[in-house]
Amino acid sequence: MQKEIVKADRSANVRVYFVWLPMLPSDDESEARGMARRLASSGARHFYDPQRRAGIAFVEDHFQSYMREALAALPKEHPLRERLAQRLEAPASESPLWDAVMFFAPGAEWNSKSPRPDWWAKQIGFYGDDARSKPTGQFLRNQIKDGPVGPVESDWFAETREGMRTMTRQETQ
Repeated sequence: MQKEIVKADRSANVRVYFVWLPMLPSDDESEARGMARRLASSGARHFYDPQRRAGIAFVEDHFQSYMREALAALPKEHPLRERLAQRLEAPASESPLWDAVMFFAPGAEWNSKSPRPDWWAKQIGFYGDDARSKPTGQFLRNQIKDGPVGPVESDWFAETREGMRTMTRQETQ
């Protein structure tokens, strides 16, 4: 996956940024630096956010409404409904955005609010990454209203490619 994501920065219109948040016990600055080395790329920039401010801001500014949309689109019996409802009820400081990929049009700036992503995918379920040809988890995408109802089975390779395709189509329109 590392090459898949990092090769995107070779395009003149793409900048790659990684923001590392401590969400699991092993997620510390040393681990973030190690990942930055493994994902080394001429144009990629890496940031470690120990207070998880970026994840909190994106939840407060955008993802709470995205989660409300997802809940409204999910059938009442969907197995992920309860987990999404819990995330929505939790304060952003307890459930910041992580395990997500976001794409922004050129010129997006972070001012008083975080920039609204033009395309995003958020992993909400994880099966494991042992089989390259099989989905590794469940993802929500920003096409909640227009796309498939509920999460899609996918992996980070597919989500990154879909985001790049979507942004490329938007550029040419």
